[in-house]
Amino acid sequence: MLSRDGAITEFDVSGAGTGPGQGTYAWSINAAGTATASYVDANGVNHGYLRTSSGKITTFDIPGAGSGPGQGTIVEGIGVANVTIGNYIDQNGVNGFIRTADGAITKFDVPRAGTGSGSSSWRTFPFHLF
Repeated sequence: MLSRDGAITEFDVSGAGTGPGQGTYAWSINAAGTATASYVDANGVNHGYLRTSSGKITTFDIPGAGSGPGQGTIVEGIGVANVTIGNYIDQNGVNGFIRTADGAITKFDVPRAGTGSGSSSWRTFPFHLF
């Protein structure tokens, strides 16, 4: 993670795997310094997390997310109020979600968003509103 002053902080989420394609990913950070993304466990399953600027890590899974390799919770972005957005993959395909700072989850599926592998509902959501 890169801070405003240019310092780099390395971290791993507990439970992240160490094999190829496994581990902790970090690709979204808000102005408050809270980072979010996913980690992949030793079984190849994706899980979401939030890491505050003080280092506190909260992990989560979207209810109904699959538990097989390549399935699970994939967090893609975070807004100023620690609202996260992403998708979850189950046996039937890809679905979108929004998770508020208090942990409330709203699942959604955008009409005509696509249901094939790699398709996702969240990509059509106006995330800039958060």
